[in-house]
Amino acid sequence: MRKITIATLTAIGLAAAYATPASAGVIDYAATNYTGGSCKHGLYTGNVGRGCNRRYSFQDGTTFSHDTDAQTATLTGTAINGSGQVATLDLNFSGFLETIANTPFDYKNGGGNYDPLTDTPDIDFFTNGSGTISIDGAVYTLNPNDPFAGNTTLQFGPGANDKNSKFGGSAWLNILNPNGHAVRHWDINFNLDKIASEVPEPGALGLLCLAVGGLWAGTRRRRKALAA
Repeated sequence: MRKITIATLTAIGLAAAYATPASAGVIDYAATNYTGGSCKHGLYTGNVGRGCNRRYSFQDGTTFSHDTDAQTATLTGTAINGSGQVATLDLNFSGFLETIANTPFDYKNGGGNYDPLTDTPDIDFFTNGSGTISIDGAVYTLNPNDPFAGNTTLQFGPGANDKNSKFGGSAWLNILNPNGHAVRHWDINFNLDKIASEVPEPGALGLLCLAVGGLWAGTRRRRKALAA
């Protein structure tokens, strides 16, 4: 059996310390309200509420995360309306498509021009969804059997906001109220700005091996000094 030396262990530690993290495939975006129009909002709650109180503004920390390995996404965070009511979003999306050409799905045309036959600009889609939106303790659920209204999807990319041509996303959500009854579809529209990823800290194994390597190097220096 090949002997593993301290130097080899140190090299392994260095590799472990600076290896690419397992979450490297996840891209996080800050989700913010679309700009323009009256009663600016990120979440619109259909006929639940009155007037501008049906329009909720996304708060700092609301995040759209795209897992490019699993091809899934999440939208999590909070939004507040003019009366101070807080909506907590915890939504999950799957069924990724790069184009809806030759599929039964429709595009929410509004913010930007999109031709599904040429897929220009590069907009992507999620055809399935699940999760909840809670408002003042009342839990509203994305309809598991039909999550998006009008045969649409959650779309994201340039112009996908449905309100402007910026990079963003939007969806018409089929919602069940706390009693399990369907209500008029809700709407989410958001601009997306990529969140810079942080440099990963060295892992525990890497730190251990680096420490052993340092002790080994110090012992060698002391031995040489005594032998001189």
